[in-house]
Amino acid sequence: MNIIRAEAPTRIDLAGGTLDIHPIFLFHQPALTINIAINIRAKVAIEPSEKTQIISQDQGVSAFWDDPRRISWEEHPRLELILRIIKSFNPTKGFKLTVNSEAPVGSGLGGSSVIAIALTAALARWLDVSFSQEELVDYAKSIETQTIKVPTGYQDYWGAVYGGVHSYEMGLNGKLKRTSLGSDAFHRELERHIMLVYVGKPHFSGTNNWALFKQHIDGEKATVEFFERLKENALLMKEALQKESLENVADALNKDWNTRKTMLPTMTTPEIEKLVTETFKTGAFAARVCGAGGGGCTLLLVEPKKREETTALIQKMGMQILPAKISERGVSIEI
Repeated sequence: MNIIRAEAPTRIDLAGGTLDIHPIFLFHQPALTINIAINIRAKVAIEPSEKTQIISQDQGVSAFWDDPRRISWEEHPRLELILRIIKSFNPTKGFKLTVNSEAPVGSGLGGSSVIAIALTAALARWLDVSFSQEELVDYAKSIETQTIKVPTGYQDYWGAVYGGVHSYEMGLNGKLKRTSLGSDAFHRELERHIMLVYVGKPHFSGTNNWALFKQHIDGEKATVEFFERLKENALLMKEALQKESLENVADALNKDWNTRKTMLPTMTTPEIEKLVTETFKTGAFAARVCGAGGGGCTLLLVEPKKREETTALIQKMGMQILPAKISERGVSIEI
């Protein structure tokens, strides 16, 4: 058997995150989430081996078994998601699996879900299991839900599978409506303004989706109204991208960030607030924290002519700028 390699992109969420959890989206129609797939990827490789070897390069963790049927995550909790996915396929022959995530720890870019997509796709090809794109999403999502033991949203998996810049609308018929937003030329223009800053590993998750989920189901008025505002922000973002208006994209991005941090103050930190305040003085004109917040990555839109000055400021603050480009391609496999 040749080496099977799979990779999938992470994503920057623009609007509608947290609405992508079933059944929350049923109560806020039309419910949609919007993200950009980027070239910070998860990569996996499977190759023949007498013994079974699992290597997580980004975590610096490995595990070995004489028989893959004896795989267990009890002694390897940091590998639980990877090992659960492997175990679900019931492999009987030895192999070497190498996994690497280019996303920093706690980046808010959906890294674990992207690993789940790339690994599921690679194992399916190796063991000759057929998955549609929709089935791939559901399978990977189901196993990650088993791992984290609370409901998960869909958007990280969608970005990993489909790539590009899309809105994902979750309707009443259970079917996904996926809409590509903006031309290739506008994507290049958007890229010229994107600056993705890794503030640092979160000390805690800024957004507790499970708490929000329970509060919504319990009918807590403030939470229900919060989700309704998220829906309206997502509709504004979709319209801005369809019109290819960078100014409107910035307005929608800022509005969504203000909505989220007002309702969820732990999404932001003093470091994030300083980053936004200072970069807005040098050329940034929009900002939004990625994912759950509390640290991780912050998306800035910056005037290209001010990029060098803004870069120097961010580096002086001890933060890292990640080389994010739009990935038009979703998950891919190479043999």
